[in-house]
Amino acid sequence: MGRVVSIIDTSNFDKRVASVEKYMEEERNQAEKLADSSSFQLVWLAKKYDDWFLDPLVGFVLPGFGDLISSAAILPALYIALFKIRSLKLAFAIFYIGILDLAVGAIPMAGDIIDAFYKANKKAARWIVGYVDNNAAVKDEVNKAAGWGVFVLALIALLIYLCYELIVSLFHWFEGILQ
Repeated sequence: MGRVVSIIDTSNFDKRVASVEKYMEEERNQAEKLADSSSFQLVWLAKKYDDWFLDPLVGFVLPGFGDLISSAAILPALYIALFKIRSLKLAFAIFYIGILDLAVGAIPMAGDIIDAFYKANKKAARWIVGYVDNNAAVKDEVNKAAGWGVFVLALIALLIYLCYELIVSLFHWFEGILQ
């Protein structure tokens, strides 16, 4: 009289397995496309800039120029985070390490020495690869750095606003003096 009901509905199970396999294949294709892109090749080149210690070397010869190159080299990583991977967290994290690298490098002489050990472009490349590979440790690092990135961006926006207000106030003060 009673019917035996299967615990696992095999038709739905097969569809789910096929769906997961399709998703994993799309992820592999995305990673392969990313690795072949010209923007990722620029990130790889920026990583080599850090590996070969060019930032501190150029900074010793031409103060500030090494940091300018290093800061410009982080831009392809930001582009990948925003437009290829579409992750604001990754973009904020990369922004944070780029700003930190720029700030540290701006310290005369000591910044060049610290630049030899702090390699923002190398870290950005590792984060991009780890993020695409769903590496839990990398995602944890990115999440922490993204919070700092939001904070630093808000701080920069506040400083820009305060500078604007100071300039407007000075303009009005000088205008009052001249009348």
